[in-house]
Amino acid sequence: MVQLVKQNKGKIFGLFFLIVLLFVCMLSSLLFGSTHYTLADIYSMITSFNANDLTHIIIWKERFPRMVIAVATGASLAVAGVISQLLTRNPLGSPSVLGINSGSIFFIVVFVVLFKVSDLNIIVYFAFLGALVAAILVYLLGSLSYSGTTSLKIILAGIAVNAMFVSFTQIILLMNQKGMNDVLFWMAGTISGRTLDMIIAVLPFLFISLISTCFLGRSMNVYASGESIAKGLGQNVMLMKLTLLVLMVVLAGGSLAVIGNIAFVGLIIPHLAKSLVGNSYVWLTPYSTVLGSIFLLAADISTRLINPPAEIPLGVITAFIGAPFFIYIAFKGGRERGKSMDRSIET
Repeated sequence: MVQLVKQNKGKIFGLFFLIVLLFVCMLSSLLFGSTHYTLADIYSMITSFNANDLTHIIIWKERFPRMVIAVATGASLAVAGVISQLLTRNPLGSPSVLGINSGSIFFIVVFVVLFKVSDLNIIVYFAFLGALVAAILVYLLGSLSYSGTTSLKIILAGIAVNAMFVSFTQIILLMNQKGMNDVLFWMAGTISGRTLDMIIAVLPFLFISLISTCFLGRSMNVYASGESIAKGLGQNVMLMKLTLLVLMVVLAGGSLAVIGNIAFVGLIIPHLAKSLVGNSYVWLTPYSTVLGSIFLLAADISTRLINPPAEIPLGVITAFIGAPFFIYIAFKGGRERGKSMDRSIET
């Protein structure tokens, strides 16, 4: 993959530029929708909030929570994708492909529909648990052979686990159709209608996990060089794997507990970041953090502008972009493997 920015000064400037772009997107999220507002409206809301002013109410109760949620969950899903691609050593690795998303949704459906749990603070932990169970199943299935774990086996195991959890979820909903409305909130995958209380419940987990992943950049570089090399350099590989797994589960599960099943963010953003700054996780993680927030903010804004006053589901936008990208990465990987095989045959 071509690396556009190679010098550290350029990477610092690029990160600063992306942060500025992020603030522009955050402001745009407050301004644009089925009804457009002005900077004066936002200033008036901040300086002299009026609970009887419909403009102030919409900006504060609807637009501001959407902005905060998009920033937090976009960054979290993107970094979860970075970690999953590192753990699987596969460019197709992402929480959605590995069954993490469907595992979280399944556990949410079970406890909301069957056990009538409605407290978001409790549901968050069930989302974490579902993501963890899915991750463990994928790892176990991917290592069930004498040849050990390979990236292809992990991806195939993820596809199988994803199909299993999706099937179980559909069975539960078919048997309890009255509970469909209770969980449609998470299955649809959207930011619309979410409140600040929802993101506040998971924000500490997401923030700590994002910061921790950024600080692990150098250790992730060592791990990425290969397990044998990492062990030779003194790294505790099992502890590193466990740490990354927990971080991925928290980032993906926490995001899904708030916005539901939004796919492909964790697939697209790491590749976009790699095309800018290369494979060093010292830069890849912070770039993915900012790019993930920008991507989900832009996608959310577009859901309001494409067909106003109606909104297109956010999952449709991310899938529209992500599905062709998935095919491209898969085709590119297969073509590169084919070339390497041809070279080995020639030699």
